[in-house]
This record gives sequence, structure tokens and C-alpha cells, in this order.
Amino acid sequence: MGSVDDYIAQAIDRLNSDDIGAAIQMYREALKLDPSDPTALTGLGAALDESGELESAIDCYRKALKAAPDDVIARSGLGVVYEQQGNIELATREYRAALSLDQQTASLHIAYARDRHQKSLLREKEGYESKVRELAELIDRYVSTTEAVDRDVAEDFPK
Repeated sequence: MGSVDDYIAQAIDRLNSDDIGAAIQMYREALKLDPSDPTALTGLGAALDESGELESAIDCYRKALKAAPDDVIARSGLGVVYEQQGNIELATREYRAALSLDQQTASLHIAYARDRHQKSLLREKEGYESKVRELAELIDRYVSTTEAVDRDVAEDFPK
């Protein structure tokens, strides 16, 4: 069994490798050891955000802020999730609060979180495009098979 810091380090490695599921698991392991660790809660919030579990991400960020009200990363992460939900009023409030705490860190984190979100959307699009290609190939094989069957039938049963 590792320490909270060990699990967080593993989670960050997984997150940086785009293994979001494993990152979530590592953050949850850290939180089993210390349920109110703000770093683990903030990291889990970020990972849940990337996996599309926005309400759960909000819950984690709020818990992190309860434990550490001046956590710039949690505050800006919460803003990013609100922005994704289209709640610009709450997003703006969180961004302003984060920027008032530490402008440079908040600005960098907001840009980083938005960038990761865009990459996530691109991965989803690439997955969708891959499925469309597979479907097109399947349709082509079906059409080819159907044409071959039609030729065989025509040869076996001429008009």
C-alpha cells in the first residue's frame, strides 16, 4: 500500500499518459487514505472532468475548496467545468476568484485545462471517424457480397 503522495504521483503519470480511468482509480486510492486531501480531490476533479463526469468533477472541486479555500487549481478547474456546462456566470465567478488568488497560476491552469478538454474532444472525434470508416468498409463488403450473390443467382437461374 502506498502513501497519498505515491498514489497522486501515479495518478498524474496516468493522466499525462491519457489513461484517465487509471488516473481516476489512483486518485480514489489516495482518497481512501485521506478523504479530504485537496490535491487528490482536485486531481480527481480534473480526471473526472476529462472523462465527461462533470457533476462528479464539480463535487470533487467543491470538496477540495472546502478543505483548502485558496486552492487556485481547484477554483480554476471548477470554472472550467462550469464553462463546459455553459454556465458562464458561475465560470466567470470562479475564474475571477482564482485570478485574484494567483493570476499567473490561474491563467496557466485555465489554458491547460481548456487545452486538455480540446484534445479530449479531438480524441472523441477521431474515434467517431474511425467507427464511420469501419461502417463504410462493412457496407462495401455487404454490397460486394450482395452483387456476387446476385450474379450467381442470375447465372444459375437465367431469365
